[in-house]
Parts: sequence; C-alpha cells; structure tokens
Amino acid sequence: MGFFTKRRPTPAAPTASAPSSAAEARIRELGGQFLDRARRNKGSLLSAAVWSNKLMDWSMKDEAFKVQLFRFVDCYPTLRTPEAVHEHLADYMAQPGVKPPPGFELGMKAGGLFKGLMNWGMEGQITAMAGKFIAGTDAQSALPTLQSLWKQGLAFSVDLLGEACVSDDEATAYRAKYLDLVNNLPSTVAGWGHNARLDSDHLGAIPRTNVSIKISSLSARVDPIDTEGSIRGLLESLDPILAAAASKGVFVNFDMEQFALKDLTLELFMRACERHAFPAGLAMQAYLRSGQDDAARIIDWSRRTGRQVTVRLVKGAYWDYETIHAEQQGWASPVWGAKRDTDASFERMAAQFIASTPATAGEGGVKLALGSHNARSIAAAMTALERRGLPTSALELQMLHGMADELKAAAVDLGLRIREYVPVGELVPGMAYLVRRLLENTSNESWLKAGFLDNASADTLLADPARPDPVSATARLEAAPERHALSDAVEGVGDGRPFYTEPMRDFSRQDVRDRFAAALTGARVPPVANDGTVEQATAMVEAAHRAFPAWRDAEHRSRAAVLVRAAQAMRERRDELSAIIIRESGKTWREADADVCEAIDFCEFYARESCRLFAAQRLGRFVGELDEQWHQPRGVAVVIAPWNFPLAICCGMAVAALVTGNTCVVKPAEQTPGIAKLLCDILWSAGAPREVLHFIAGQGETVGAALVRHPRTALVAFTGSKAVGLDIVSACGMPGDGFVKKVVCEMGGKNAIIVDASADLDEAVLGVRQSAFGFCGQKCSACSRVIVVDSAHDAFLHRLVGATQALVVGDPTLPGTDIGPVIDADAARKIASYVELSRTEGKLETQLPVPAGLAERVGKPYVGPAIISGIEPHHRLAREEIFGPVLAVMRARDFDHALELANQGEYKLTGGVYSRKPANLVRARREFRVGNLYLNRGITGALVGRQPFGGFGMSGLGSKAGGREYLLHFVEPRCVCENTMRRGFAPGLE
Repeated sequence: MGFFTKRRPTPAAPTASAPSSAAEARIRELGGQFLDRARRNKGSLLSAAVWSNKLMDWSMKDEAFKVQLFRFVDCYPTLRTPEAVHEHLADYMAQPGVKPPPGFELGMKAGGLFKGLMNWGMEGQITAMAGKFIAGTDAQSALPTLQSLWKQGLAFSVDLLGEACVSDDEATAYRAKYLDLVNNLPSTVAGWGHNARLDSDHLGAIPRTNVSIKISSLSARVDPIDTEGSIRGLLESLDPILAAAASKGVFVNFDMEQFALKDLTLELFMRACERHAFPAGLAMQAYLRSGQDDAARIIDWSRRTGRQVTVRLVKGAYWDYETIHAEQQGWASPVWGAKRDTDASFERMAAQFIASTPATAGEGGVKLALGSHNARSIAAAMTALERRGLPTSALELQMLHGMADELKAAAVDLGLRIREYVPVGELVPGMAYLVRRLLENTSNESWLKAGFLDNASADTLLADPARPDPVSATARLEAAPERHALSDAVEGVGDGRPFYTEPMRDFSRQDVRDRFAAALTGARVPPVANDGTVEQATAMVEAAHRAFPAWRDAEHRSRAAVLVRAAQAMRERRDELSAIIIRESGKTWREADADVCEAIDFCEFYARESCRLFAAQRLGRFVGELDEQWHQPRGVAVVIAPWNFPLAICCGMAVAALVTGNTCVVKPAEQTPGIAKLLCDILWSAGAPREVLHFIAGQGETVGAALVRHPRTALVAFTGSKAVGLDIVSACGMPGDGFVKKVVCEMGGKNAIIVDASADLDEAVLGVRQSAFGFCGQKCSACSRVIVVDSAHDAFLHRLVGATQALVVGDPTLPGTDIGPVIDADAARKIASYVELSRTEGKLETQLPVPAGLAERVGKPYVGPAIISGIEPHHRLAREEIFGPVLAVMRARDFDHALELANQGEYKLTGGVYSRKPANLVRARREFRVGNLYLNRGITGALVGRQPFGGFGMSGLGSKAGGREYLLHFVEPRCVCENTMRRGFAPGLE
C-alpha cells in the first residue's frame, strides 16, 4: 500500500539550442531516438517494484528523510533484535528536519508486539530493496537472475560485493569465491541458448561469463605507499584466478576504486595481462581529471604490446568521498567539480577509446564498454562509432542491475549489445553498495531522475555538457582558508590569510614516493651528545633572563615573522626532516611526514594567533572610561620535549614561548636530540636571536631538573610521562624569583574506543588498529583499550586479530613497513612485561613475531603488537599506561556499560566511539569525559587548529596545543582603565 499516488510531471518546455556541428546534430538525433524509445517503455527510475515501496517513494519527496532512511538502511544488517531495529529507526527519524511519511510516526511510537511487526516490515522492505540491486548471496543463488537476464537479451558481469578486506583470511575467502565463479559459471551458462548479439562483437566470439574483481578484496595489504609490494602480493593472489580464466575463457574485469588506488590498479592490470592470456577488461573513471591521460596510457600500452583489452568507461561512484577527502588533506581535487564536466570528460574518453578500437582480430587496442545511464553519453559514443566506420557491435553498453530498465529496453530494441553489472553477495557488505547506488541515482544531478521522474525536456537532457572553462582542481582549496577560518587573518603575517593545515604527502603518487625515498637515502642524523651539564643549563637560563626585556618589547609581528620563516624553511627541507625523524626515532614514512607537517602548522598557526594577544582590546564602550586588555610574556620558558613527536611537539612548545615574547631554553629527550638541534638551527636562521633561544642536550634527572628548578625559570612547558610531569608540577610549586611559576603540562593517557552494536566494523577494525599500533602505540593519544558492546564483540575481535596479523613488522626506512621499532631497550622491557601479564589477565589473542635479525639491522629493539582479550576493569592492563603496542579488549553489556568502563581511570586524554546510532553519538559528546573525543574515526592524528589537543585529569592541566587558547598559558593578562573625563566633559556622548 503506497502512501500516495505517483504522478508523472508535465514535460518542461523545450528551449532553443542549436547544434554546433554535424557531429552534435547527429548526437542529438540519436539521443532523441534513444530517449523516445526509453520513454515509451513502462517503468520508472529504477524498477517499478522499488519505487512502489512507500519508503522510497517518500524519500524522493523529502531530502532529509531520504538521508536518514539510507543511513538506517546502511546500519540495519548489524542490528540483532527487534528492539534494536525499532530504537535505531526511531532515532534516525527523530533527527532535526526529518518528516516521516504519514502513518509512519505511529508505528515508531508503538511498543510491545508492534516492535516485532515493524522489524518484520522493515526487514521486508530493505530485503526487497536490496533484491532489486543484488542478484543473490553467491553464484548459485544468482543463477536464476542471470539466466532470466539472458532470456531478456541481456548479458551479465558478476560483481562480488565486499569492499573492505582487512585480513589475509578475508582475502583468501574472496579469492575462493572468485575462483568458484570462474571455474563453475562457464559450464552452466554454456547451456543457455545462442544469442549472436550477445555472443560476439565485430571481431568474433566473446566470453559469456564475465566476472568483475576489486583488487582491494584480494589482499589485506593494498597500499600505494608500497606499490611494488602491493602488486607482488596481488599478482600472487590473482595468478590462480587469471590462469583459470585463461583456461576457461572467462572475461575478468578489474574494477576501479578510490583515486588513491588508480595508478596501482593500472600498473597491476598491465602486468597481469602480460603474465596471463585471459580475456581482460578494466574499468576507468571519467570523473577523474587525469582520465584522458590514463586513457592514453592504456591505449599506448595495448598498441605497443598487441594486447586487446576492453575498457568499461564509467562516470565514477566516489565523487563525494574524493572531493571531501582531497579538501581534508589539502590536496587538489582529483575529480571534476561539476557533473557536466564529468559528462564532457566521458565523451572525450569514449572518443579516445573508439579511435583506438581494433579493426582486425590480430590488432592491439581497446574495445569500449560504455557504462552509462545517460542517453546523451550513449548517443555521443554511437556517433563516434559511426564516424570511425565501425559497426554497433564494436560497442557494448553496460548498466547497473535493477536500474534504468527503460534504457535497457531501448538498447535491445536498437540491436545494441547490453550487459548488466550484477552484484552478488551478503546483505551486510552489500549495504554500502546499495546505499551508494540509491544516493547516486536519487540525487538532483541524476540524469535518470531528470529524465524519468522530473520528465525534463529532450533539449535539456541532450545538451552538450562541454564548456570552455571548467572549475579548476584547486578551486575549493584556494578558498579554503577563508571558508574554514581556523585563525584570524593578520595583515603582514605570513600570506595575510587565515591559517590552513599543511597538506601531508600523497604517497599514491610515484614522484612523491621517489623524492621521499631519495631524501631517506641521503639523510643523516646530526650527531648531538647528551653531555650537557647543570652548569651549562644554569648559564643558559641566566643568559635567557638577561635577553628577556629586549625580546619582550620587540614588535610582536617581528616575532611572528620568525615563525613564518621557520615554517618555510621546514617546508623546503620537509622530506629531509622526515628522513631524519625516521632514522632517529624509528617512525614509519607517514608518521614522520605527519610530524613535520605538525611542526610547520604550529609555526604558522601560532604566528597568527599571537598577534591578537598584544593588540589592546577595548572592553565595553563606556563614554568617559577607556577599558583595555592585552597580554605580556612571562619570562624564561623551559621546554622539555618528548621523543615520540621529536620535531612537532618540541617545535610547538618552543615557538609558542618565543612568539609570545618569552625567551626559551630547549631540552629535548635523550633519545632524539638530533632533530631537536636541527629545529633550533632553523629557528636561529629564521631570526630567533641566539641569546633568546638556547639548546641543551642532557640527562633529564640532572639537566632537566636544574632547568625546572632554576629561580629565573618563569614557565615550564613539558610533554611526557605522568611521573615526570607530576615531579615538575611539584617542583614549580616553590616560588620563583618574584613570581609563581607556570606549568604547561601534557602527560599520558589510557585511551579507550567504544565499538557499539551498530558500528561499521570495516571502519572500526581499521580505525582501532591504526589508533592502537601506529608508531607502535608510542603516542599519548593511542588506543590502549577497546570496549566492545556484547553483540558486536566476537565478530569485531575476530576481524581485529586478523587485521593485525596482516601488519608488517619491518625496517621503518622501507615504505611497506607498518610496525617499526620501539624507542629503546627500557621501553621494550616495560612493554614486554605487560604482554606477559596476559598469562594472568585475559587471553593473548595474537602477538606479531619479530623477524630474526631485524633489531640488529635497524639498531633498535622491537616488540610485536599484541591484542589481549577478556580484560576486566580491575586488571592492570585496563588501568596502567603502557606506551607501546598492547591493546586490551573489554566486553560491555550495552552502551551504558561501555561508557561507564571508558570513563574509569585517572587519565582523560582521548577517546573514540564507533556507532551509527545518532543518540549514542550525542550521549558520547555529553558523557565521555576526555579532552579529545573522536566519533567514527581513529583517535590519533590531531591537526593544529582543527582538533586542539590536550586532556585533563592525570593527562594534563587542561591546555590545548594547537588551539586558540594555548598561547594564553604563555602570557599574563594586563588591564588598564583610564578616566577620559576632563572637567565633566568627554568626547563621544550622543
């Protein structure tokens, strides 16, 4: 029963639009014929059965309802009980701006037996919805659908759903499924009746059985930072599949996924084709700005090698993700900024491939399979085919199963070969695919929606998408500083614009990897001995004290300029600095690059933020009274820096002191003095006077203690362990030379991530793994406890263990290494002792072995990541900071219990929640009491200006590094009140 009767909109009035050429006229003619035939076929946007569904019908009318419905559909398969289904659905429908369909609210408010009925009803609707897009759970169950398609005159390409492969076991399972398809489908489909249109193209017979593969499903280690290692592993997994495909004549198509994997996929495809003589195809995406260059690369390779391959040309399914991700990372957008630009690129790439289509069987080149539901795009390809003099059998149309039935019927009527892209798989992995299809094709920019629901005019639907000046790849990025306003824009400071985070290296690009590797080869850690003495430390504080008045009174923009110049110097030496961090501290490539980026960010951000502290701010507007406030520096600042972020944190504390007019003595951790000395060299070269900034490397117990306790020390900025931090706080409780010492102190964490019943386990597993084991867990923000709600516990733990076993313990100078060494032997012994606790506390689920001889080759000790389950609140593993790759897994009864467990303990630094229930995310914001809370993402990697970092409790004194309030800890406020009355008169009275 529908909620309302659907009516087809009245066609829009045609608009005059003269064709620009004979080719354009032919496109309009063919497109018009195609559109007319499609509109004469009964049906709608998807299939009629989907859109008679009352929920989907309503979603077309209400965007807010559609978004929340699709989010509920995405998490539905994880919900185990009618109560959970009812709670989540009611929660989604209660979000601001959502208006459920008539009668729907009544069902949500009902309880008791009706919850079960509603669950049954939703299950039926969602299963029916999925059934229109997903042909079955496996090849056997999909066969009736595939045979039905064949009888209707439609060929098929089977796609196995499941986009996230987090473990070797999962990769092995996917490979077995692909092998099952390749080995068993051909014999079955061979018995179906002959269809000349589907069984051959202009060069002869073509395979009936088509299988599409996603390379990311075949290995848990597909990462472009290690392209060669990834390709080796993928070829090993692909070899039996492609050998069987060659033997049985099965066409194998390599799907294209996110942009980051594009170059890796292209290279893998070409090598696989040179290794196996299987019927080969490759998907390529027109929404990529690199599309035409990518097309030329494949065309040139096919001609050079004499290999015939098919390209499935598609628009692309990850536009939102690519656009958002690029801006978050500070990279140029890899995709076109508007749908019409993608459509224009699609036509250009189609023409490229048609121009390269082989005319004879022995000729290398590319045959085109056009993946489109757009009559204009199809007509443009058909026109290019005519102009090339090739028959229509040289072109294949491909469309998604469950969509665009009208266009498929029109194509069959016109004698075109059409193939459906048919997903097969379980409901859980299928949800991501389903929701993406629904969102993509119900958007206001969808051609299908415009053509068959909005009933737009033919002139509108068939208009030429090309335009002379599409939006540039950097347009969003160029406007980002002002749009995000992460800081004030200060004239004369930096580029005069607001702060914006330094983009990290895009290691999917080969040129970036090559430059980084070259820097690493030539990098040497500056030799710095930890031989500073108490006498030297005392002399430095005295010298800094003498230099303080002049630096204090310097114009604040001149101090800010030092930071901006230092940031630029680090930018120019960025790969070198990263390489030194890798060699000195054992960080991996991405971790080291992020360290340098954060140092640059601290300089740029604090340079801008400092300026507002020193300009007098008027308080109120009282006539006859001038009230103003500004700030002054404190004096000598001692910076005691840690080894785990040896450049970023040292830099952040030092430049915060300097830019606010304090003089500074830097004492780095004994493990990483080289990069800290290099930082000071950069600051000195950037204009920081040597009498203002001092550097000393020495033992914390002697030199550090002397610096902290010196009576001239006005401020101590410290990051490190709780024990040392509390000792500093205690020592600074004694008065200084006429002042009370200020302590800026960030200590440790025993951080927890909650995984609830509705969590996306694909994301949660990888997010927890990275949060726990990135840089061997040697981060105060690292995940040390994961608290999993009972219904999700076993599945999550199983997948987390498998995902962790896929990590590579190796040399951090190599790009394929995930787990490098720990910082020193003392740390290794401490971490190992906590792993040993698993004998009495919980169960050791896994610990990665360390390859023989690795520690000796690298020169640092190793401890493999360990996961220990069954941990209870009273266990030491649940309470004590480890600072290493040891993760405690705790089971919670429900979300209430999970929050209770997460809030236990003295540390209050970072925390995270993976949940798709809006109410749980709201509760976490309110009740999960940590300094930095992360929802549905990892809990490490805070960015300056975007996620100001710092905790409370025993994690610190409440400061927020990289935040707008941080510099206030380095200054003292002053207020002046002036009586501006003169004999009862003051200007400004109205």
